[in-house]
Amino acid sequence: MISQQNFDLVRPFLKYQIKDRGLNISISRENWDTFNGWKKRGKSICKGSKGFRVELVVPYTASKIKNKTKVGFATRQKVLFSEEQTL
Repeated sequence: MISQQNFDLVRPFLKYQIKDRGLNISISRENWDTFNGWKKRGKSICKGSKGFRVELVVPYTASKIKNKTKVGFATRQKVLFSEEQTL
């Protein structure tokens, strides 16, 4: 499941894309995830489903110096799917 902070960032983009496609999908954090997120939950995406493109903030390891790990953050384009698009 995506984090609450990421979901708060992408909520306006999801609302716009849902309205643009003329769909009636609920916008709650529990109903949205990436392809791999749904796979980890034991669900699969229906064939032919089109995801919703958003930008999420993801952590990465910037450097490791003397047993200290420095973590950075970057934005990455991801595709989210709603629970209605899963089997």
